[in-house]
Amino acid sequence: MALLMKPFKAFRPQKKRVEEVILPTFDNLTPQQLNKILKKSEYNFLNVVSPKAFYPNISKTNSKKHAYNHLSAMINNKIIIQEKTECFYIYRLNKYNKNQYGIVTAIEFDEGNKKILKHEAIFKSRSTSILETIEHTKMQIGPVYLSYNEKINIDSIFNRYVGKKPLYKFKTAGGTTRSLWRVSDQKDIYLIKQKLSNIKKLYIADGHHRYAAIENLSKKINKKAHKKKKLSLLAAIFSKDEVNILSFHRLVKFKKFNKKSFLYGLKNKFLLKRESKFRTPCKPGSIMMYVKSQWYNISLQSNDKVYSKFETDVDIIEKIIIKNIANKKSGNLVSSLTNLPGKFAYKKLVREVNDGRADVGFFICPLPMKKIMSIADRGMIVPKKSTYFDPKPADGLVNLQMDF
Repeated sequence: MALLMKPFKAFRPQKKRVEEVILPTFDNLTPQQLNKILKKSEYNFLNVVSPKAFYPNISKTNSKKHAYNHLSAMINNKIIIQEKTECFYIYRLNKYNKNQYGIVTAIEFDEGNKKILKHEAIFKSRSTSILETIEHTKMQIGPVYLSYNEKINIDSIFNRYVGKKPLYKFKTAGGTTRSLWRVSDQKDIYLIKQKLSNIKKLYIADGHHRYAAIENLSKKINKKAHKKKKLSLLAAIFSKDEVNILSFHRLVKFKKFNKKSFLYGLKNKFLLKRESKFRTPCKPGSIMMYVKSQWYNISLQSNDKVYSKFETDVDIIEKIIIKNIANKKSGNLVSSLTNLPGKFAYKKLVREVNDGRADVGFFICPLPMKKIMSIADRGMIVPKKSTYFDPKPADGLVNLQMDF
């Protein structure tokens, strides 16, 4: 069954309110930046997605009412407006001196269609929360970020539109400049449809939780339905050559930490080398570890028996090093495991360890997109927070009203 990608009547912010409306990307912000946004966010979509951010003790019933009423107020007061015609959107992200171009579209969702592939485990509670928001508001706030492998020759369309004035162009707190163009011309819509029809498979880059929410919603509404109802999935689609992948590093805190025992266990499994300073690992299978003012390089590939059993370095860190080497028997009982987004330099990892918030830090190579696609093609799933895509589309800029 082919993928059906189509234009849609988006809800989007008034130009002068756009920076006030879009959701902050939490892992791109310091606590001070987030607090500043919260204080100025009368009409921020955060009120719809997470009323608890403003009212920590709000009940579930009141949370539903708050989300619905807030979205209604945004529509009634024309803070967000709906397009009169169905459109595609060209989305440009600029960060790290690189432009990335993609298309925002609605995809006809079919449970039996295995053309949208996952690669990462999810937190069930988070997907449930997203599902509840969609049910309360009948709106998808922000797209699933998808990638594809095919060469569809769409650059000529991008080049034609980027010479025009965009609907929006603004810079968010994380340092990403975002530009959006509306495609409403019927000839261009037809041409984009033709280009997108050449995509055979899509791979989830960021948005596994919201994709799971749509999957569960589809199952829920079609459970006893005589006629199957097809939903639409809001998506931002970028070529694999456009996306920028970073890693999620790991910080481990122990209830009691026995450094000597921990290092001894590591040496029995892998080749461990002391380093005089941080050296960026050049490929997966080689990771840097920071322990008590000392850097080490761990060659995971030195133990082929272990390395060949797992898909990613994160798998080995979590399932072998943390669970098997760092355990109660060795005198190292794990208290917490924290994911550190790859956009942070190694100095952030060093500070966390030096300040005592962690005992060990693992600096991990990002997974190449080719590897992510291979994992997804084989139906495999890697641990939560194994991949970090930066930049990525902002939530609240282009939104899809649903009919179910």
